[in-house]
Amino acid sequence: MKAFCLHEVPCRDRAPLERRINAVAVQVVAAECGDQHAPSVRSSTFMNESHLDKLRDDAWQRGAVTGRGVDVAGGPIPRKPGYYGQPVVRPPVWTWEIPIYFFVGGLGGMSAVIALGALLFHHSDIARTAMWVAAIASVLSPVLLILDLGRPHLFIHMLRVFKPQSAMSMGSWILAAFGMCVVPGLIALELQTFQLFAGGIDQILGAAAVILMFGSAIFGMLLATYTGVL
Repeated sequence: MKAFCLHEVPCRDRAPLERRINAVAVQVVAAECGDQHAPSVRSSTFMNESHLDKLRDDAWQRGAVTGRGVDVAGGPIPRKPGYYGQPVVRPPVWTWEIPIYFFVGGLGGMSAVIALGALLFHHSDIARTAMWVAAIASVLSPVLLILDLGRPHLFIHMLRVFKPQSAMSMGSWILAAFGMCVVPGLIALELQTFQLFAGGIDQILGAAAVILMFGSAIFGMLLATYTGVL
């Protein structure tokens, strides 16, 4: 007869096979010890199997097992729901500056998009207001990031290299490009609106404002998407 190992049996067939093995063991013990011991052996085996079935059901349904002699620190059964007692999601390490940065960055990015749309449809007042909001957001966002990092040079170090696979590197570059488009674009738009310079300079300022506002809208959409994803 070919010998077999219990671990080679599929999981769905292992539990019934274990019960059959236990039943055979009870019969062997009863035959060796006498019929007077058979009821107590059968009762003990049945109680052990019932206890194990209850433990399996608790572990499957709740992710944890409670019971005497079960809740052991360092044991294989978790003490609380999660992955072996550890939380499924790690607690956030962000401080209060980061959620505000997400809001301010998204607000500034979409304000630049609104400003471009208002400019194209000749709503200069809305365009100016939206550009002011975007410019203020472009100044506040780096300040919030620096406050979270604690040291200003850490933000500058992110701009030394360009890593497309790094979310922090891409976010730093997007924020820097957004600020370099929004602030000069607002200055050009204000100078062109008040017509402080006559002739060709005013036309150059108008063209520069349109170009910079296009750039602000593009990087603004990227900034709003980046902060939204995070």
